[in-house]
Amino acid sequence: MLHAIKKTRIHEEVVSQVHALIKEGRIKAGDQLPSERELAETFKVSRTSVREALRALETQGLIISRTGMGNFIADLPVESLVAPLAKLLIEEKTALADIFEMRKLIEPHIAALAAERATKKDIERLKRILEEQSEAVKRGETGVEADAQLHFAIGQATQNHALEKLVSGLMEMLSRSREESLQTADRRNASIDFHREIVAAIEKHDKKKSREAMQRHIEQVEANVLSFNHSQRNYSKEVLKERRIS
Repeated sequence: MLHAIKKTRIHEEVVSQVHALIKEGRIKAGDQLPSERELAETFKVSRTSVREALRALETQGLIISRTGMGNFIADLPVESLVAPLAKLLIEEKTALADIFEMRKLIEPHIAALAAERATKKDIERLKRILEEQSEAVKRGETGVEADAQLHFAIGQATQNHALEKLVSGLMEMLSRSREESLQTADRRNASIDFHREIVAAIEKHDKKKSREAMQRHIEQVEANVLSFNHSQRNYSKEVLKERRIS
């Protein structure tokens, strides 16, 4: 029924398998999913990957999280904005720039609201995730999962469920571009530095600094991703040119 994950994009593979089980009718509306621990053991992945997959499924309207009870398949799964927008990202080159423009309009204000409303528990969570990202980078990894978790945790710190869902959807859509923006050690360390600045401003409940730090962070990520895509397109053109010559 379920099998171990072997591909690189771990949480997306978990999401894909749950989608398949629903489509095949093996799990139905109202069914309860196994616990995070059980899912992690079944898929042979970390609980962090399972949590990210569950967030994505909830954003897509496929599961409902009930406090103290667990996660259940939604009675009426709804179409999410995530899927069509993700498809748009693949099919249209301009879509990525449009989404970064949207991020620059929205996320700095989310950071400012988080600075206003973050609880002690929220700030502890942000610091813990930041440390996880730092440790992952020290191990030579991209730290992409912790990167997404941090942005999601900032959304949670607003105490606004709609904004929390919006950030979750954005992070799911941009999972590939996040990896592209963290391809080099310099970029990974820059990401951590920006995150430290954002978290420090939120901890001080400084709305202005939180907003400005998030704005600079997104602008940096945008520059990295668009530069990466441009270099990849140029490389592809050169390869095609060489093939024609040979």
